[in-house]
Amino acid sequence: MFSDIFKQLLQNCNVTAYQMSKDTGISESLISNWKSGRQLPKYDSLNILADYFNVSGDFLLGRTDEMPKQVEKQESQVVKEPTKSRIIPLYMTRASAGTGNWLSDDIPVEWMTIPKTSLTEQADFMLKVRGDSMQPKFFDNDVLLIKKSPSILEGEIGIFILNGDSYVKQMGKGELISLNPVYEPIKLAEYDDIRCAGKVIGTVDFE
Repeated sequence: MFSDIFKQLLQNCNVTAYQMSKDTGISESLISNWKSGRQLPKYDSLNILADYFNVSGDFLLGRTDEMPKQVEKQESQVVKEPTKSRIIPLYMTRASAGTGNWLSDDIPVEWMTIPKTSLTEQADFMLKVRGDSMQPKFFDNDVLLIKKSPSILEGEIGIFILNGDSYVKQMGKGELISLNPVYEPIKLAEYDDIRCAGKVIGTVDFE
C-alpha cells in the first residue's frame, strides 16, 4: 500500500518529515497522514513525490516493485533530478465523437503514469474517444489530453457537456462540428444547456 512505500522511501533516502516539508512546502501533518495511511495523496502531490524521490508514478502506486538504484543505496541526500513521467487522472467514461456520452464531475478515475513532456505537463486530465466523427484527427479509443478551460476559441477542439451528454467536437459558430463529413454539425439552440469542460491539446499512447 502507499503508506508502506512512502515510509520506505523516507527511510531509504534518510529524509525526515520536517526536511521533506521544508523542501517541498507540503505540511508535516499531511506527510504524517500519508505515513499512517489515514490519507492518500492527490495526483498533484503524487507528481511532487515522484520528482522529489526520483521514482516513477508506477512505483508510488505499487504497480512495480523495482526500487530505483539511487534509493536502494540509501544515499544521505535525495536526488532532485526530475523524472520523465507524471501521474494524471483518466476519467472512466468516454467523450463521444458520435451521439453523446454522459460525463459528470463525480465519475471514477484511474491514475495513469504518462511520459512527462512539454505537452503532457499542460494536461489536467484524460478521456477516451468513443466513435469516429472526429476522424481523421482522432479515432475510436484514442486517449485525449485535456486542459481544463471554461471556453475555447472557434476552430479549436474541446470537450463539451451538452444537455447532459459529453462530446469531443470542434467549436463552430453556434454549432459543434465533427471533422468526419459523414456527421452533420450539432446546432446549438438558446435553450440548450452547454458548457465546456476543457480544450483538447493532444493524445497520448500507452503502448
